[in-house]
Amino acid sequence: MDTRTIKAVASEMEAHERECAVYREMTKSAIKGLEYRIKRLELLIWGSSATIIGVMVTVIVSLLQWKI
Repeated sequence: MDTRTIKAVASEMEAHERECAVYREMTKSAIKGLEYRIKRLELLIWGSSATIIGVMVTVIVSLLQWKI
């Protein structure tokens, strides 16, 4: 049988809540860092896609001009 008192359990719960608060803050900061990196990758993908489409259009137009 557990012989801890209510005060001891309450003290452990408070300590646990403090640790959880620290963990939540660390998690939030890590997520914000990841959000920044994901946004940067998204912009890189958009830029690369636009470049590829531009090159494809240029090649197609060039090929069409050669056939005329």
